[in-house]
Amino acid sequence: MKSRLLTLLPVAATMLLAACAPTTKPTSSNTETSGTSETSTTTSTPAEDYFIKEKTTITFWNTFSYATQIENMIASFKEVEPNVEVVNVKQSGSYNDLMSMTIQGFPANNYPDLVVAYPDHVAEYLDYNKAIKLDDYIDNPEYGWTAEEKADIIPNYLAEGQAYPVPGTYSLPMAKSTEAMYYNADVLVGLNLKSIDATINNGQPLSTDYLNNLTWEELFDKLCPAIVAYNDSLPEAEKILKSDQKYHAVFAYDSDDNLFITLAQQYGYAYTEIDPVTGEGKILFNNDGMKSLMKKFNDAYKKGYFITKGSAGGDYTNTLFTKQNTLFSVGSTGGVKYQQSETFNVNVAKIPHAEGKDPYVINQGPSVAFLNHNDENRALATWLFYKHMANETNSLTWALETGYMPIRESNYLTDEYIEYANVAGKPDKSLELLTAKNAAYVSTVSNDLFVSPVFKGSSEARNQAGSLMTLCLTAATCDDAFLDAEFTKAVDNVLLEM
Repeated sequence: MKSRLLTLLPVAATMLLAACAPTTKPTSSNTETSGTSETSTTTSTPAEDYFIKEKTTITFWNTFSYATQIENMIASFKEVEPNVEVVNVKQSGSYNDLMSMTIQGFPANNYPDLVVAYPDHVAEYLDYNKAIKLDDYIDNPEYGWTAEEKADIIPNYLAEGQAYPVPGTYSLPMAKSTEAMYYNADVLVGLNLKSIDATINNGQPLSTDYLNNLTWEELFDKLCPAIVAYNDSLPEAEKILKSDQKYHAVFAYDSDDNLFITLAQQYGYAYTEIDPVTGEGKILFNNDGMKSLMKKFNDAYKKGYFITKGSAGGDYTNTLFTKQNTLFSVGSTGGVKYQQSETFNVNVAKIPHAEGKDPYVINQGPSVAFLNHNDENRALATWLFYKHMANETNSLTWALETGYMPIRESNYLTDEYIEYANVAGKPDKSLELLTAKNAAYVSTVSNDLFVSPVFKGSSEARNQAGSLMTLCLTAATCDDAFLDAEFTKAVDNVLLEM
């Protein structure tokens, strides 16, 4: 699924949720909750019409602020499997807090059946022998996905769920996003820098196509120097780049760890991998290629071309962007509302990439893991609930109402999504307009997504990658001795967690 032509009308405020019953008859299913096998219970509808014949309760732990959407899906699932009670539990705190809470509940059997999780978290659940292998559910001829349904799930999302130290699928997509480059369209589109550097865009004014295909080399070696020179030539009242905040630069990138990992992927330098024989993780980012890139980015930071959240004192860089203290802002497509400005139009484009190489963008946003309670009835009910949430109608509704990326290829081709992603008729500088641009962008990048392998210690590898990026940007002297020492220290810190 590459780029698509998206044209449409406003989307309806509320969509009906699907409630399609299974097309095949269920097989018997026993539970071991009380240590004994039980037969089906009496319900108002014959139990043989449902896969789950006994009263079964499952819990879904998440941190989402979309209770209405989740409760709607629970209600429609009740029509499909009336013997299943789904308890939606919104936990406070971060995704990492959710993982810690889940792990702390293992000894007392106080943990969910379905939990929102990043791959690093799922690797921890695997280490505790709690993550359920999902392939037998996915491929079951009665209650699994058909071949057509499975093929409809974005391939890179399925691949993420299989990037673990052991073979099999251990997570499935839920709230996916990636990164995009948001830029000040009013300033940049049509900006003529020919008098400063006639090689930029072949001497023509900046265009959306040029900005959508930036390389890091073009950005740092040509565009940023020309923008700074042009801005310096303007009277104070006419400057295109403000400097009234403590931190300012031409280009801002919010996530230090995503940047480090994405650079390693884009340039083909090693980051981490899993040993195919032992299944153990390997830390590979202590290499000359990454160190060379750190020197380049350090130079860009010193010249005022580039800044990140870490190098800006920990503040989200979109705040600098909306105040016009940067002209570009790379951030999550799931947080598009934070990139909107009421004073200038914002466009959405691909992040810069390595010259002559594939334009990779990171696959991010949480998936869900299924946790083992030694109760097949609960495990099957959990799978059936996820399958219901991920069907064509519910997955589309979730994407439209939350802003997360659709998890199905077919979602992008629906009239509703095409309408959602159409910019025509949407108010200038509005969030509605920027959301449409964002939706159009994400529909073009699913084949460019990449995932990193996860294993015990990969979460700490990400932490160390982010810290390294920040240190290398802000270092007064980013020479070989500094880089060798800091990279070695970072790898040692990861190894302590493995």
